[in-house]
Amino acid sequence: MLDIATQKSFTKRISAIRTLKKEDLVSGQDKASLTIKNAGCHSFFDYLGNTYFVKSLNKYEETSDDFKSKKGYFIYELTCLCLETGQSFNFEWEFDDELEISMTLERLSFRDLKDDAAESIDEDDLDQIADDKDSIVINGEKFWYEDDWAAVYYRETKEEKVYMYEFENESHTKFLTIEEWSGSGKDSYQIYTSSPVDPNNVSIISKGDL
Repeated sequence: MLDIATQKSFTKRISAIRTLKKEDLVSGQDKASLTIKNAGCHSFFDYLGNTYFVKSLNKYEETSDDFKSKKGYFIYELTCLCLETGQSFNFEWEFDDELEISMTLERLSFRDLKDDAAESIDEDDLDQIADDKDSIVINGEKFWYEDDWAAVYYRETKEEKVYMYEFENESHTKFLTIEEWSGSGKDSYQIYTSSPVDPNNVSIISKGDL
């Protein structure tokens, strides 16, 4: 007999699959012209042998450092359910000269982060690390400072302020992102690693709601 968690995961995946209608399937002729940009909420797509159901579609808009001036540059975030494993993943895409996609790998906390001297770091160290263009170490792997910037995150009708600190490993195969969320008088943090995705490896099954 399946345990409760497995039963719930199985039920979620079956429920998602049942939303896929035959008339919504993308034809073979159209597939070659579609990218992840065409994947809306409740869409399905394949990536490296797994099928993903888009549970939600939200976006970041870059702003000035004080959040007062919006710059009109967007990064789109697809929160997805993997139908094979039941795990949730975020895929993010942006278009800057070319389509760039990344996929979340691992969620972390500050206790997983060290500086070059193997000392612990916390939120109070972030601005200094960015100013010095320094690195952060995770399990012996070094991630070098790449950028920091402010954004407004659009979740349905709600807007939230978030400040991003971005790092990259030496081989350019993995990213580290630290998000500082402002709200209700206290900052909160989301920390995760991600990896680049080849847009050619994403195949749209249905477009969902854009």
